[in-house]
Amino acid sequence: MTRPAPAQPNRSSQLPRPSPAALEDALRRVQAKLDAALVAIRLDGGASQSLVRDVPGARVLEDLWRHGGEGLTEQVRSAPDGLLGTNRLRAERNGPVCGKLVAAALRDASGTPIGILVALRSIDQPKLGPDESQRIIELAAEVSQLYAPTPRLPVLLSWSTFQERARAEENSSSGACGCILYGDLDQLHVLNKLAGLSAGDQAIAAVGSVLQEQPMPDRAGVCHISGDRFAAYLPKTSLSQARRVAEQLCRAVSERCAVIGGVRTRLSISFGVASVPPGDLELTQAIAAAETACRSAKDRGRGRVEVYQDSDTSMVQRSDDVLIASKLRRSLESERFGVVAQPLVPLVRAPGGEYFELLVRLVSDTGSFVSPTHFMSAATRYQMLIDLDRAMLMRVFERLKAAREQLSERTVRFSVNLSGPSIGNPDFLEWLSAQIGPKQVPGEWLQFEITETAAVANVSQTQTLIRHLRARGCEFALDDFGTGVSSLAYLKSFDVSMLKLDGSFTHDLLTDVRSESLVRGVAQLARSMGIQTVAECVESESVRQRLLEIGVDRAQGFLYGQPVPLESVLKASEEELAGSAP
Repeated sequence: MTRPAPAQPNRSSQLPRPSPAALEDALRRVQAKLDAALVAIRLDGGASQSLVRDVPGARVLEDLWRHGGEGLTEQVRSAPDGLLGTNRLRAERNGPVCGKLVAAALRDASGTPIGILVALRSIDQPKLGPDESQRIIELAAEVSQLYAPTPRLPVLLSWSTFQERARAEENSSSGACGCILYGDLDQLHVLNKLAGLSAGDQAIAAVGSVLQEQPMPDRAGVCHISGDRFAAYLPKTSLSQARRVAEQLCRAVSERCAVIGGVRTRLSISFGVASVPPGDLELTQAIAAAETACRSAKDRGRGRVEVYQDSDTSMVQRSDDVLIASKLRRSLESERFGVVAQPLVPLVRAPGGEYFELLVRLVSDTGSFVSPTHFMSAATRYQMLIDLDRAMLMRVFERLKAAREQLSERTVRFSVNLSGPSIGNPDFLEWLSAQIGPKQVPGEWLQFEITETAAVANVSQTQTLIRHLRARGCEFALDDFGTGVSSLAYLKSFDVSMLKLDGSFTHDLLTDVRSESLVRGVAQLARSMGIQTVAECVESESVRQRLLEIGVDRAQGFLYGQPVPLESVLKASEEELAGSAP
């Protein structure tokens, strides 16, 4: 008599349960990235969850689970790389082709299969190929992380308890202030990308353990602020003493290897140190200063300690940038910014009609414009350039479309700067392309300015951008030309219509023979290539006259007036604008 095999435990019942919102969000990402009519997961034991774009897709999935759910799961798990795909999906063995399918195995932290992730496309959608196969493998790894146990952080002080301890110590310190250590795990985003979010959680837990194990001064406290950020309060401690404590913590973390995904991974943390100012019982100023010093430690190599110093220019700039970035973000959200225009005035009869460079200005609390020199450092440091470019372009496009009737009677181009991050961002290019066309903003009205530095840093992306938008009628200018080390070598790589000579050459034009020779040479070279030249920062009649003699086509600067609101340029007639130029 054959003894029945013992029942296997239902593995899905032993797995952590992700929140419904987290699971739905993950399925929506899968659906969007695979352009699927339906996505679903099926765990061992039969538990399933799906996200449907249309009713026919739901019926296909129901038939699929009824007639071959277990078989499909087994096929996926036994296939190479845990992947299965077909462009001839049949819900039943001899039934009609009803769609396209790609599926990948879900695995726990040890690599054991726990279920499958399925994406379906309808018959009329494009076929699934290698790109979709690779994408679902990556997405399956992300979904699997929802079912991975989260390591428990060691018990550290809560932020409120941390503040209470510091407040009590500072009140009883009799003039001897303490110090704050602000720690930030190095390159956690890289670890998350390479090994998954659960790996990042393990790294944070390992660092928390190290910080809790290290000897601290009496009445000190350690706090896990959030994510990869930690803080320590050291009462009655000088900056030099606090620095030594932070350096010991850095060494202890670097000596600890966390086992992540079966691989020993060396960890690293950066610390900033700042003293607690008298009266800063909520630690607001101290934490901000220590965070600024920590960012400087990362800028200077990571895995190190920096002490906040008011005399350190880079730290002062970073501290200013923190405040400015917050204001900039609020300005973008509330659309408190404006667009001003400055003409590129022809020195001789130049082709192409009128040109205006458009510049972004924030609107201050008093209603006045704030120059980009006050916020570009913060926008760059805190990765807000793409948002800034997009917000400005949306404002510009709105104004141009509203003035379509007036602009149709003029030959005019508006020149807008694009930052390096925007040039290298495919999503930005896709969005920008969708805004330009006969029914949107005609490309013939637009020119985009790219700095030489940004163009050289993203050669292939820049070429793609130029090729794509020139086909829509746009022109391109190479800005700040002459400041890079490879200007002439890269000039042939970019199909531009205009070179804008950096203002440093204009300033020295009358006093430096080399500047004049360079400007003359660039003007001659550009003319031979059919490219217009523009001299920036023209502020005197004598400079304008010399540029005219050299052969520069256009000039831009305060000689022709301050930048004016875009609306005034859109309303002005061509004759009025021509009459205002010297």
